[in-house]
Amino acid sequence: MTPFDSDLRRGLMDANLAQYERLLKTANSAEMDFSPSYLRERTRLLADPWGWVKRRERPGPRRMNWRLIAIAAALLLLSACAVAVVTGQFSQWFPTIWMDPKAPEVSEEIVSRMGTVIGEPQTVDGASVILNAAVWDGQELRLSLTAEVPDLPEDFSSEAPFYDLECRLRLAEDQREAYLRKEIARSHANSHIDLTEEELEELVQSHLEYPDDPDFHSVVRAARQEDGTLILQVMAALFDYVEDPELTLHIENLATYKVEEGDDGIFTSSQAPDGTVTTDHEINDPFLKGPFDFTFTLDKKLSPISYEGDIDATYENIPLRVSKITVMAFQVCANVDLLALLDPTGEDPDKLHISLEQNLAMSLNGLWTEDGEYVECIGGTAFSVEQDGKTDGEMRGNPVHVIDPAQVTAVCIGGKRVELSELTRLDE
Repeated sequence: MTPFDSDLRRGLMDANLAQYERLLKTANSAEMDFSPSYLRERTRLLADPWGWVKRRERPGPRRMNWRLIAIAAALLLLSACAVAVVTGQFSQWFPTIWMDPKAPEVSEEIVSRMGTVIGEPQTVDGASVILNAAVWDGQELRLSLTAEVPDLPEDFSSEAPFYDLECRLRLAEDQREAYLRKEIARSHANSHIDLTEEELEELVQSHLEYPDDPDFHSVVRAARQEDGTLILQVMAALFDYVEDPELTLHIENLATYKVEEGDDGIFTSSQAPDGTVTTDHEINDPFLKGPFDFTFTLDKKLSPISYEGDIDATYENIPLRVSKITVMAFQVCANVDLLALLDPTGEDPDKLHISLEQNLAMSLNGLWTEDGEYVECIGGTAFSVEQDGKTDGEMRGNPVHVIDPAQVTAVCIGGKRVELSELTRLDE
């Protein structure tokens, strides 16, 4: 993944979560509200049916029908996602996923098709964390965790930015090379840099020397806070390069930054090879010191659908051509070429300058589904100027509720309706 791809994805995720936080909180109030004890007990049941049955078997000389219990355990594990749909469990685990208020059960069903129920609990130094589930659309991974922290400071705010530099997501060692090869090939195909096969191989081997590669750029955020219980969400860029990816989520020294009046909202930290951490803001004591390590396998995803074509997306005086549109459950993106020299600063009168208002207006504004519904999208366009002066970019729009990519028939780019049936669908 190129720095442009990574920064764009991370920036859009952070910006959307921050800008629409109030909207998300309002939407959450309409969801089914299960008690924390009920949710914990259901998670334990789904995670370990055998152990759950044993713990609840009445004492005394009673013979257990292990054959029936084994069947029940298998059925529970196989139907875990189906149970989650019926109870609205995924919307509880992932309160920041935008559900359709007019048809929440439809949104729940869509999320369940890309959801892997995990239910793995761990306790370290009195803090208990459960990795509830994963939701994966083939490009973006979301993880839900429930953390019970007994000594959470009274002034703790889940709205404060998190220091998560020591939290990371790792791919199984036997899957790393296959993933890196596809990722490097994709990123360099988009970089307009010609490399020989020998140079690509050298690049792959150099990346394999670093255990944290591939870097999934994971971001940890609080989705909900109830007394000493936190619902945490981890977001990461994960492409479907390998079958059934096996991942390990490492949580350590998760903390909040100290926010002072007048802060610009940008908090950065870095870690040297020797482990030394430098940061531009003071960090509070960790509320989850850990370490916690959760290993799991993703067995479900709702794959993206991509379309290729040559689309005139000219907006006002901005000449644009769109070559590819990809529809995902949480976002729609389009590869775009700008057919003019761009000056982002607006200081060069001989080059094109695009204002913020134009950027938003010319981007992916919405989509249509098979039933005729129009779903608004929120996003913008980011451009990258190459050394040869060529300017390309990516439009990204986040639908106001989760969608089924197979149900999308058209998208709105800069106010123009683009029929996907008139493009070539790609098999990816």
